[in-house]
Amino acid sequence: MWQERLKLQEGESLRFDSSHSKGSHGQEDIETYSIVNLKGEIVGSVVLRDHTALNGFGRTISVIQKDTAGNTIVIAECG
Repeated sequence: MWQERLKLQEGESLRFDSSHSKGSHGQEDIETYSIVNLKGEIVGSVVLRDHTALNGFGRTISVIQKDTAGNTIVIAECG
């Protein structure tokens, strides 16, 4: 799963923030998550993109993880 690609520190977890669709036929679903530590502080973010091509119906899932300074920690395609 895409969560296995993330680099979370011990005690950190994901908190779902929002989702929306993009494209003329809603072919891309975008979900955003906050990374929170045990104190409930936000220490990073994750954007998950699930795109289905209209021609051929190929599917691409990508994930981007950033810290609070905006530095990219992980960029990965997951399928």
